[in-house]
Amino acid sequence: MSSLTPQAEGWAAEAGRIARAQASSALATFVDWALMTSLVALHVHYLVAACVGALAGAVTDFSVKKWWVFGAGHGLIHAQALRYAAVSAASAGWNVLLAWAIVDLAGVRPAGSPVPGVILASLIVGFVWNYPLHRHFVFSRSTGHAST
Repeated sequence: MSSLTPQAEGWAAEAGRIARAQASSALATFVDWALMTSLVALHVHYLVAACVGALAGAVTDFSVKKWWVFGAGHGLIHAQALRYAAVSAASAGWNVLLAWAIVDLAGVRPAGSPVPGVILASLIVGFVWNYPLHRHFVFSRSTGHAST
């Protein structure tokens, strides 16, 4: 039996989810950025590369978050996948729009490369959009998530 109060246990559980979510996001981000950077090096347009990288990162992130971060392996995968896809589609749109604004409008191209601007856009979208919606919409208790 834990000596923590229920509120402290809740905070500890949430802190654990946040830490695991950050690890999942880091792995997915590595997949995203590595693929995007490779495609840009192969002369694929940076916005296409950003979309392809985002898709690969999303598949990685969904898988890790479903089973490891939120413990929602028993949840209805189709419903979760549809919600995740909706969040990810909007995320990809936000990433492309913000990348375009940073790279083309603001002219952020260190050493002539659009990659840092695309990465900056993905960091902003990840913190402001992705985690809150994954936690409270995709894998929430009210949508089939049963872990605490």
